[in-house]
Amino acid sequence: MTPRFIIINSYKYDITDFKHPGGNVINYMTNGENATEVFNEFHYRSKSAHKILNSLPKTKLEKFDYEDKEILRDFNELRKTFIRKGYFTPSYVHVFTRMGTLLALYLGACYTIQYNCFYAAIIFGVCGGQCGWLQHEAGHNSLTGIIKLDKLIQEFIMGFGLYVSASKWNRMHNRHHATPQKVGHDVDLETTPFVAFYKNAVSDNKATARFCSPAWLRFQAYTFLPITSGLLVPVYWRGYLHTAHMIRNGKHREIMWTVLGTTAHIGAFMRLGELSLGRAFFYHYLSCWLSYIYMFGHFSLSHSTTETVGEEENPSWIRYAIEHSVDISTSNYLVGWVMGYLNYQVVHHLFPSMPQYRGYEVSKELVPFCKKYDIKYKRIGYRRAWYEMFANLDCVGKYSYSPTG
Repeated sequence: MTPRFIIINSYKYDITDFKHPGGNVINYMTNGENATEVFNEFHYRSKSAHKILNSLPKTKLEKFDYEDKEILRDFNELRKTFIRKGYFTPSYVHVFTRMGTLLALYLGACYTIQYNCFYAAIIFGVCGGQCGWLQHEAGHNSLTGIIKLDKLIQEFIMGFGLYVSASKWNRMHNRHHATPQKVGHDVDLETTPFVAFYKNAVSDNKATARFCSPAWLRFQAYTFLPITSGLLVPVYWRGYLHTAHMIRNGKHREIMWTVLGTTAHIGAFMRLGELSLGRAFFYHYLSCWLSYIYMFGHFSLSHSTTETVGEEENPSWIRYAIEHSVDISTSNYLVGWVMGYLNYQVVHHLFPSMPQYRGYEVSKELVPFCKKYDIKYKRIGYRRAWYEMFANLDCVGKYSYSPTG
């Protein structure tokens, strides 16, 4: 077996025989770069992670020079400042407000079924999108700050509200967080044949290259929301990827919430709307279609237009997070609610363990830090973000369709 090492706090840890509980994402940090910040941000609240790290064979590095040493030093001081200010401390008022919002949307939709099933489906769609934002925060253990409780909340919201697997989401999402926009690593770039977010997506994703249709990709700017996000991806995700994962790995609690959520949703349309099973299923899927359009559309705003990173490139964690994410309408509270505070995507990638609503304060304090080190910190408006995303899809689609693409 080829030896594998990871460098954290000037120690070289031997992980050759180590099976990472979070999956193979750790393999992306074995190329000699400094993984200190990655470890700190991913495992800020996890005592078990630090215990496991201390149990691994390690060697003290007498001299370890790495890129952006001054930036990392100042970033650590900035992080300590945010901790002192309480930015990493969850707010239970915030938690109950967001949970209460979900409950109000769900009950409001059930009430509306009695009068208009179409409007009820729209409300359920918004509720599903908000479920996506809240489970995402729970998945980072930044909702309540209690790891086991956040896990239970995420499993419930993902299963009952979105009918998919929390553990599968985490496995995929952690890969994205470790290496955003890095070809061959970031799962969010492996989207062909459904959609291509960068020009070489088809050739880079060899496993799906033979299924790609240049004609389909040519019009992806028009099909991305209604067909790809709203139909194809959910059918593949929910119908195969997540379902297979839950069954194969014996995720009984996740299966239970998924079955209960689906049954309750369809049952509400049948009981309250006095619909047949077929019509109830139609409105159930209409709700899901709207939820996934809402979620995947907004998820794509903050990364898909930034440059990709080659497999052999290894920028420092700080530059990685800032230069390959986008913050959107950072002073607009309505946009913050609509996007589940993921409009502060740069802040979130730098501090994934920080409650996401804190992005409003943190984004302001990042500006002088980025100016000092000439780091490109991109902040744009909400409408501009949508324009750039669709323009990128159109540009990539035309490139894929052209003879030289």
